[in-house]
Amino acid sequence: METKLIVDSGTTKTRWVFLKNGEKTLDITTAGFNPYYITKNKAGFFFREIVPAPLSGLSPGFIYFYGTGCSSGENCSLVRSLFYNSFPESDITVCHDLTGTAVALFGKGKGVACILGTGSNSCVWDGKTVTENVPSLGWMLGDEGSGTYLGKLILAEVLSGKADKELQYLFYRYTKMDFTEVLHKLYNSGEANRWIASLSRFAEEYKDNREIARLIRKNFEDFYREQIGRYDNIHNLDIGFIGSVAYHFQDILKEVMLQYGLHVSKILKEPMEGLIAYHKNN
Repeated sequence: METKLIVDSGTTKTRWVFLKNGEKTLDITTAGFNPYYITKNKAGFFFREIVPAPLSGLSPGFIYFYGTGCSSGENCSLVRSLFYNSFPESDITVCHDLTGTAVALFGKGKGVACILGTGSNSCVWDGKTVTENVPSLGWMLGDEGSGTYLGKLILAEVLSGKADKELQYLFYRYTKMDFTEVLHKLYNSGEANRWIASLSRFAEEYKDNREIARLIRKNFEDFYREQIGRYDNIHNLDIGFIGSVAYHFQDILKEVMLQYGLHVSKILKEPMEGLIAYHKNN
């Protein structure tokens, strides 16, 4: 009997899917896990806390972990050792979430795989490995195309007074804060990036507003200019997207990609369904 455990892990949540002979028998979501944000001496305890209880006693033949923060060999080794402690009989593969995105979108095919969620990232995938990757600089210096970048665009328009009166009214009503309170939230709360990213939900609610629609479009145009537009031969490849921002604003995203001559082949809200389809046969 073939058993596989597929894990898609981000900073905020981790999804665990157990396959038995290709059929999904378990699908559980727990807290997120990012090895960059957890000290080594606490990683084991934290990891044991998020492993779903129904997995206790199971011994999957294969484990495929795709996770945020697994871009370095050191972090991959750490995560692999944590799985080995809980599942010593399993064949364990640990990969970066960008690899998971590419596998979910293209499997063994070629294409440009993009993440547009809270943050952003992209790569060129040759069907086996990542061949090109424009470095993701994070929310302070980059993340074009993401929810955080869109939130920063909205904030800049509203707080600078460039936004029209309608948008300013909608923004302050939505946040239930005034100008001073927003600045305090940004610079004194210690959670600025998460709050900024949450403003993508404001954009979704008012995406028919002319100003908001313009900023959503600029968000995707900047993503093309700073990230995927720098890849070689991009116009000869399909392009796919995974993430809440890509999913909820896909009409505008497709329009922007089309204006640059790119064909969007697939947009998924989350990678797991694509990962399941791939690992049923691989």
